[in-house]
Amino acid sequence: MKCACCGRNRKLFESFEELAEGMAVCVDCSDVMYRIYDAVTEKNEEDYELQTSAIYTLIGDRKSSAAFVEWFQNDFMKRNPFPQKE
Repeated sequence: MKCACCGRNRKLFESFEELAEGMAVCVDCSDVMYRIYDAVTEKNEEDYELQTSAIYTLIGDRKSSAAFVEWFQNDFMKRNPFPQKE
């Protein structure tokens, strides 16, 4: 099994988080996505930018699968936009 985000191969006894059928991510990538969610909740713009850029770097380096890129941009980021300043 390969991480849909970073492309790392699964090691023995390593757990992956299933995002959708046939698409799973490693613990490290899952942690980054939870940090994005937490940054939105806490309104921490600096951390939000740092974590989203980490994912977009992997996407830019073509390490992510096409299914992950579509899910991340069209589902995850639409559910977790950074709150606009009022």
